[in-house]
Amino acid sequence: MTRSALRMTRRRLLGAVGAGGLAAVAAPFLGGRARAQGSGHLRVIHASPATLTLWSVTYLAEDMGYYADEGLTIERILLNGGPVAATALVAGEGDLQLATPGEALSAVSRGQDIRILESYTATDAYSLCLGQAIAAERGVDAASPLAAREAAVASLRGASLGITAPGSATDLITRMSLRQVGLNPDSDVQLVPMGSIVNVVSGIANGAIQGGALLSPFTEQTAREFGAVPVLGVAVGDIPAAARLQGQALHTRGAEIEERAADFSAFIRADLRALKLILEEPDAARDTLRRTRFAAIDEAIWPAVWAGQLPTFRTPRVTEDGLRAWLETGSIGGNPDPETFPYAQMLHMAFVESGLTDLGMTL
Repeated sequence: MTRSALRMTRRRLLGAVGAGGLAAVAAPFLGGRARAQGSGHLRVIHASPATLTLWSVTYLAEDMGYYADEGLTIERILLNGGPVAATALVAGEGDLQLATPGEALSAVSRGQDIRILESYTATDAYSLCLGQAIAAERGVDAASPLAAREAAVASLRGASLGITAPGSATDLITRMSLRQVGLNPDSDVQLVPMGSIVNVVSGIANGAIQGGALLSPFTEQTAREFGAVPVLGVAVGDIPAAARLQGQALHTRGAEIEERAADFSAFIRADLRALKLILEEPDAARDTLRRTRFAAIDEAIWPAVWAGQLPTFRTPRVTEDGLRAWLETGSIGGNPDPETFPYAQMLHMAFVESGLTDLGMTL
């Protein structure tokens, strides 16, 4: 299947009405469906074609041979964005999906049976960054006191800030940052959809925009190469409203839970071994990932990239509060009610709990 066949706008996905509507959106995928039933082979959908540090747990589980130890083979399917990835999962083009839960929350609210099995990051390491020139004008750098960095953001009235797309995580983080300092993101600044994080980086570098929300390792690379300044970071607690948002999670279709239980249990047990390595030997994990996945990142900044991501690897459990925080933003398609949403139906932590017991881990 070509990548063009997989293109799907967030608006089209989140605007699908009911289970039938989402099934219709997924229809182009159904003809090529080939399910691996209890085979030990798992197709893992990623919501980005980029190799991202936020997926370090699953990369490490593969690179350390933990999946192989469990008798699993892994096929990674790299797609361009959460909406496309969610559609592919619903259509059966993969067995598991790695993404933030926004699209899944919308799907569940419309009748789809999507389950969350595991957390990869407690939150995601987004930062609102300013270009070198405007940061210098405001007299701030990454080490400035939080009050000074917030004041710099508050002074952005009339500025242009880059996001990947309306409704994206970059859009959400930017809006939260602006509201935190008293600005209206719809009237006080111009949010410029740029299609990808790479384009946001380019816009900051050439001065086409004054800043934007970036994700590690792009934050560190843009700072080093183009003098950008991260002024508010989610992972370090600068944006309290964003810190509650559940980060990367592992999703599947509800119908697969029983059928693929052995494979899912093995997959998550391998992930837990990788998480244990990260928590207990972070430098060893860092060095392995540098060699196996992130050799293209400048060696001089790799330790900082890793240090910025490390605090997000805290627990394999997804909580109701982490999902509720997404609903409370009002950005989820269909605008489901946070008070009545079926969290217990969506959360399936049984594989995590059994894996922790099997490995003698306490988290």
